[in-house]
Amino acid sequence: MKYIALIFVSFMLFSCQGSARKEASNDSSSSLPPIGGAKDKYGCLIAAGYTWSKIKDECIRPWEGTITMNITDTSTNFETAAFVLMDLTKQKAELFIQEEDDSVLLDSVTPHLYANEHYKLIEENHCWSLIHQEETLYEEKK
Repeated sequence: MKYIALIFVSFMLFSCQGSARKEASNDSSSSLPPIGGAKDKYGCLIAAGYTWSKIKDECIRPWEGTITMNITDTSTNFETAAFVLMDLTKQKAELFIQEEDDSVLLDSVTPHLYANEHYKLIEENHCWSLIHQEETLYEEKK
């Protein structure tokens, strides 16, 4: 009978330590960063290509559902494209370009021209061009 009681007590002690180990391992896993990588200041997953859209007010992938324009001078840049998103009312255009840390908003001036103090987005012959300081940086190819 003593042996049964001793085995029972031993079993209870070891099973308590086992569950304590499981709890400790669960606690340490909660301090690990979430799968998917770093997020920007808006909570967008950077490694998955997401960035914040001011027009949509959500994280988007700029190359999905936007106008793609190719860089005109490939000799000095590794980035080869810029992306433009228009709001539904066509009153604003949002630029996603490597020259800026955040996206840039442009206001509609005419149906084929969006601008702010630094950039002009012009549509000619059904293709868009982005101009900065009288220099065409990007052009849409069709």
